[in-house]
Amino acid sequence: MKQKIAIIGGGASGMMAAITAAKHGADIVLYEHMRLGKKILATGNGKCNLSNLHMTKDCFYSHDMKKVEKCLNRFGTSETIAFFDELGLCIKDRNGYLYPLSEQAAVVQQMLQAFVERVG
Repeated sequence: MKQKIAIIGGGASGMMAAITAAKHGADIVLYEHMRLGKKILATGNGKCNLSNLHMTKDCFYSHDMKKVEKCLNRFGTSETIAFFDELGLCIKDRNGYLYPLSEQAAVVQQMLQAFVERVG
């Protein structure tokens, strides 16, 4: 029997979670009251900064830095690049910051939404 998962929020994280869970065979319901990935359109001044090459726990503020480090060890820059590569998104490096080759956040939003729809 397929595992059933409900994801609240269709932002970048919600869509990535839905895609990942669906690829692992889960039955997903993604809830979003507005437009999927709407906030993506504003990231990086509309160019969509995806990550940076020097992502470390020092880039974050948290009361639990061990948790931050654990998260980065499980899904860091190389995993982010691999995820978007699998979607077919070409990435470019500008001074250590990673952007879509098109430098258009709308492309990232549309690719994520299309992949969510494709995996059901």
